[in-house]
Amino acid sequence: MRKCHKYEYALLVIFILGIIGVISLVVVLKLDLDRKKVEEKVVRTDDADKETEKFVSASEEKAYRYASIAADAGPCANAGIHAMASKGGSAVDGAIITLLCTGLYNPQSMGIGGGFFMTVYQKDTGKTVSIDSREVAPLAATEDMYLSNPTESRTGGKAIAVPGELKGYKKAHDLYGKMAWKDLFEPVIKMAEDGIVISATLGSVLKRSEEAVKADPGLRALYVNNGTGELYKEGDTIKMPKLARTLRTVANEGIESMYSKAGTLAADVVADINEAGGIITLDDLDQYTVTTKEPLNITLGDDSVVYSTPPPGSGAVMELIVNILDGYGFNEDSMNTKNSALTYHRIIEAFKFGFAKRTELGDEDFIEISDLLANMTSRSYADAIRSRISDNTTHDTLYYGPTYYDQIKTGTAHISVVGANGDAVSVTSTINLYFGSKVKGSRTGIVFNDEMDDFSTSNLTNAFGIRPSPANKIVPKKRPLSSMCPTIVVNKDGDVELVVGAAGGTRITTASALVLIRSLMIGEGIKEAIDAPRLHHQLLPKEVQMEANFSKRDKEELEKLGHEFKVSTGISVVQAVLRGKDGKLYANSDYRKGGYTDGY
Repeated sequence: MRKCHKYEYALLVIFILGIIGVISLVVVLKLDLDRKKVEEKVVRTDDADKETEKFVSASEEKAYRYASIAADAGPCANAGIHAMASKGGSAVDGAIITLLCTGLYNPQSMGIGGGFFMTVYQKDTGKTVSIDSREVAPLAATEDMYLSNPTESRTGGKAIAVPGELKGYKKAHDLYGKMAWKDLFEPVIKMAEDGIVISATLGSVLKRSEEAVKADPGLRALYVNNGTGELYKEGDTIKMPKLARTLRTVANEGIESMYSKAGTLAADVVADINEAGGIITLDDLDQYTVTTKEPLNITLGDDSVVYSTPPPGSGAVMELIVNILDGYGFNEDSMNTKNSALTYHRIIEAFKFGFAKRTELGDEDFIEISDLLANMTSRSYADAIRSRISDNTTHDTLYYGPTYYDQIKTGTAHISVVGANGDAVSVTSTINLYFGSKVKGSRTGIVFNDEMDDFSTSNLTNAFGIRPSPANKIVPKKRPLSSMCPTIVVNKDGDVELVVGAAGGTRITTASALVLIRSLMIGEGIKEAIDAPRLHHQLLPKEVQMEANFSKRDKEELEKLGHEFKVSTGISVVQAVLRGKDGKLYANSDYRKGGYTDGY
């Protein structure tokens, strides 16, 4: 019996040990499985972090106490600030010097052969003015002048509209300038005579535009090395003696030297243009006028006021977009991982509604659009449009109500200025496409615009069956529609909150709106708002243009709502100054073009 008990006891022990072993194995396997799950969670979390990690460019956000300029040519911001800090210059003086200088460093984008829109705010009076020196169609222009050869609206003398840049500077200086007119030109004349160093941006554009540059005698003489036959490149120094002489004449003899029939420059300007096949005459220059108007404005939910340029600029489009989106009550959570796709969807839909109304805009001196502008800047109209935005889907083009189609172009340069006295200037200048008409005057050294290409060409229906906009057809002395929207935001206490604007065709409007939304509504810093990957939708074509580093996850979520995407080959370039909660001015120049800011 004892042997039997011992045997049973042994079996029991073995059984118990077996159970313990099995339990131990299960525990080990369970722990291992849990460990793997934790590791998988960590991997997925890391991937999500990478997805939501914010892009940070090499551009600098700088803080200034009193004044600042953001420009896409850094040395020009230096020149403008020097005038304001050391020469007693006003914000407008600083802006003019910066613009003149930018015409040397980025002649592919702007210069005295073009035109601009400027928004000016005076702190002491609380008044804001819009200055329009947009180019106009020549007296000999006709509605159908490009039907037989559409390329003539982009290249050559017939593409050139009557430039207004210099006359716009004079109007702005007469209203707000403190320095002597001549003193605005002296530092820039010296740069042109001594030579400027080709930037990475200009070097890149020259390379991409090599055929056009070499085809024009004036551009070839400036940008091609006679000894090697090769284009000058980044880091090379070039001098501009002809342009320096032209600027000196304007400095010494005044604006009449170019804009009166007897002016010493006027005949040379006309000869330069006509030599390239243009139709501009002395009468065109003599009759050119700069206009001043009250800016369009909207009041946001926090009682700050957004001021921007009226037509033919696109301030109305930008303000409609912002007004629609202001009603959503965006905040710092609107761009977090959970909400970002919905936020972007609402932004895209607002873009589409804004661009649908753009097709009805044009030069107010030629068409009646006062009721349209009243709607586009009204809170109730924005509320009505917002009610038509579906959070679960996008819609076909006609849902947004486009009346006409208008072709879209690119170009331009922007400058944002805040003065020590609280004044502000937001100005966007252009010659339209790169190097404008591809004509550089052999006498004056001026690179002339191709602004005639910004008009709509009649009798050409686009691929969507929508007619070109009659509001933007060619008429002598008419200004073509523009995407430029230089903007100033002022808080309820009368202090400038934000000065913003952009270059880049229709992307000007959406980029300006995006930076305003991200900085003032979502609460991002100005560099963070400018660095952020951008989306753009102009209704036609039916696609969301996105930068390559836009969130993959957000793209996939937006595609589920019916959005179609295309990686954009074009860019928008924003210059902005934001007043922080500490009262300092935070300025950033968009890394996409490589400028930098200055201030004190």
